[in-house]
This record gives sequence, C-alpha cells and structure tokens, in this order.
Amino acid sequence: MSEMVVRMQTQLKKTSGGLFLFGLKLVSGTVLGLTLALITQVVLGHIEGENIIAFVLIMTVGTAAFLRLARNWSLTVLLVFDLICILVGMLLRLYIMVAPDAY
Repeated sequence: MSEMVVRMQTQLKKTSGGLFLFGLKLVSGTVLGLTLALITQVVLGHIEGENIIAFVLIMTVGTAAFLRLARNWSLTVLLVFDLICILVGMLLRLYIMVAPDAY
C-alpha cells in the first residue's frame, strides 16, 4: 500500500511539473504569436482592426509553431529563450526611441 502512495505522489509531482512547464511554454508562445501578429498588421497596413481574422490566424499559427519548436525544451532552455527575447525587445525599443522620425 505504501508503494502505491509513493508512486502516486511521484506521478503527481511529475504531472504538475509538466503542466507548469507547458503553461510557461504557452504563455511564451502566445506573447511571441501576438508580437508576430502585431508586426504583420503594421507591415500590411491593417492597423485599424479591419482584418481580425488574419490577426487571430497569425497569432494562432505563431503560438502553435512555437509550441512545436519548444516541445523538448526544459525549463532552463525556456527561461534562457525568454531572457533573450526580452533583451532583443529592449534593444528594439531603444532603437525606436533613438531613431529619428520617419514622417
């Protein structure tokens, strides 16, 4: 009986860790997909919200592609990827703030 309880606790710990990692991957993928969708809308000139279907499609495809890419990643690899994405985003923000007006 005690073996069954220990095995159950081990499986519960493993499952909860896997769900936590998948949740982090989903959040990272959603942010990446949202960023790609916003960039695509700005590039195509659909800023006013005329093309919501394309926005949702690009966001969904970007999220799904990231989840597929990050399928075998551990928590450490995911956190390093998130850190790199944050640093690149900060560099782009700095570039936009420093760049002269194009209009």
